[in-house]
Amino acid sequence: MIDRHARPSRLATILLRAVLRSADIESIPGDLLEEYREVKRPSLGPLRADMWYVAQVLSVLWRLIWPCVVAIGAVNLLSLALPRGWNPGLVPAPGVSVLDAVVLFGAGCYGAVRAGRVVTGLVTAVATSLVGFTLYFVYAAITRPSLLLAPFYNPFIFVILATLLFIALSFGVGAGLVGALVWRGWHRARRLRLT
Repeated sequence: MIDRHARPSRLATILLRAVLRSADIESIPGDLLEEYREVKRPSLGPLRADMWYVAQVLSVLWRLIWPCVVAIGAVNLLSLALPRGWNPGLVPAPGVSVLDAVVLFGAGCYGAVRAGRVVTGLVTAVATSLVGFTLYFVYAAITRPSLLLAPFYNPFIFVILATLLFIALSFGVGAGLVGALVWRGWHRARRLRLT
């Protein structure tokens, strides 16, 4: 039996709508919702159908951000390979260096260009910032495994990690928004010149 009122995660749906082009905002979520209700939920059950839906949304997001993730990964690798201080940090926190700013600005532009929407540029930059922050801590955990247990010995480290994540994501919001708005201004100026 098909439940016409069943709804997948609202947050996943909002994220999906934020990364799509204006022309696709109704059709792609509608098709995905139809498959969720008519095929996946009856065959998989509510929990696994919700997981399927979130996986579909994340795959759409991944197709958008993968070039930016490659760039932020390259910045992280360069930061490890080159001498300390060559890529100055704007504040003493991971993910807020000069090159991070360039990559996140570019991610904002890239996302805005791909979808034609400022919000998509913002989401692209924030997702790229989150991946860059995660890569930094994966590297730290691999090189110093004792760091994984440190928060359990001193729970205040969770607060420090949350603060560092907040700083990195805020930096992603700022740089991505500037990048997306620069694209928007350039696009409008170009349109005015053509008319």
